[in-house]
Amino acid sequence: MDRDQRIRDPIHNLIKFSVSNPDDKILWTLIQSEPMQRLRRIKQLGFSDFVYPGASHTRLSHSIGAMQMARRMWDILERNNVFKKEARGYKKWRRATLCAALLHDIGHGPFSHVFEDVSEKLGIEIRHETYTKKIIQKKEIADILIRGDVLQKVLSLFKEEAGATPYSTIISSQFDADRLDFLIRDRYFTGLRSVAIDLEWLLDSLRIEKVPLDLRSAAKGFTLVFGQKGVSAVEEYFSAYAKMYSNVYFHKTTRAVQFMVQDILLGIFSSSRNQSMLPANDPLLAYFREAPNPSLTAYLKLDDASVLNCIRYVAKGGFGRSTTLSRRFLTRDLYKPYPVPQGDQNDPPTEALSKFMHVLKKKKLFHHLDLAPAKGYKQYQVSDGAFLKNVLVRRESDKEIKSISRFSPAIDFLVARPPVCFYFRNEKDRQKARRLWPH
Repeated sequence: MDRDQRIRDPIHNLIKFSVSNPDDKILWTLIQSEPMQRLRRIKQLGFSDFVYPGASHTRLSHSIGAMQMARRMWDILERNNVFKKEARGYKKWRRATLCAALLHDIGHGPFSHVFEDVSEKLGIEIRHETYTKKIIQKKEIADILIRGDVLQKVLSLFKEEAGATPYSTIISSQFDADRLDFLIRDRYFTGLRSVAIDLEWLLDSLRIEKVPLDLRSAAKGFTLVFGQKGVSAVEEYFSAYAKMYSNVYFHKTTRAVQFMVQDILLGIFSSSRNQSMLPANDPLLAYFREAPNPSLTAYLKLDDASVLNCIRYVAKGGFGRSTTLSRRFLTRDLYKPYPVPQGDQNDPPTEALSKFMHVLKKKKLFHHLDLAPAKGYKQYQVSDGAFLKNVLVRRESDKEIKSISRFSPAIDFLVARPPVCFYFRNEKDRQKARRLWPH
């Protein structure tokens, strides 16, 4: 980096890197590295562009955004006198925190969680978090961090328990830089207008403080604490979080695409005959042939294009059902969802669901069951080891720290509860299923 650099970003506007700032020089060098540039070819929202055509932003743009969010969080916390500038290693911890925010997604594979599910079914049980740590310790990234004297600090930010340092809270918490950026970025690119986050007010209300870990001991840990005036902004944040999960991340059409692509890939790579028909230089083929422990070199050759090129090749013919599904994928003829009727509190009646699954099995009606978890604010009790993951508020009247649920009882209800949904291969099977549901 021989001159000042900047990136125009729709969320953070200008993201600047100064040649006179050692931290910026390290960050800019990391962005230009080959493992980071691979993220340019991996979409942040996977198959969500089947529903929201604008949602084609990449993991690289989000990673840079998370870094900038961490930078903004740090600056505000510093302004609010959260950090002790005289603390040992203070400047290095700032550099390490920004690097960790930038590198947090470097281990994601093509179409991320879909690819992980397929890999696991084919005997490769390595999650993207593990690949992240491996890539950081690989020569190119490691050399950059060693030059900045922060390799071990960066690795520690991915390993530390909640509350270990004030810096890890920026990387991993219910309000970390990752979540703040992806919620705002994903909202922007999907075009949703029903969710909003008052970022400036939220950040300005933010503190990191040392609070008791347990009522029975004197041990303390670092956690996020908001001023009481920030409660409304926190409510908006969790409302946006729940709505994004309901409307985007768990959208039934997106889930239908995910199940279809899983079936395509499993049909190809669980069959030695189908594998033998692929081009010898296919990167997915090379990766899965190294199961159960593929090399990092094979993994780093994978991106979204690897999957799409394979699907296009299979669509030409000769791969049985995988060919049929590949052709349907390319023409957006997707699996058909059937959200089951809801009972009280949006929960499907357990007995009816059990009977339905038994009948589907008896009728040999092919399906996928989608039991997406509820997402929202999770409250931990004082006795829970994860207590520091709570969102805490300092009361203005007596400065006492309490859980946000004491100030906003509604916070516990800001949760996305996706319906239990079955996916069938075609409309005919979906209609059969409708008739089979116990009434």
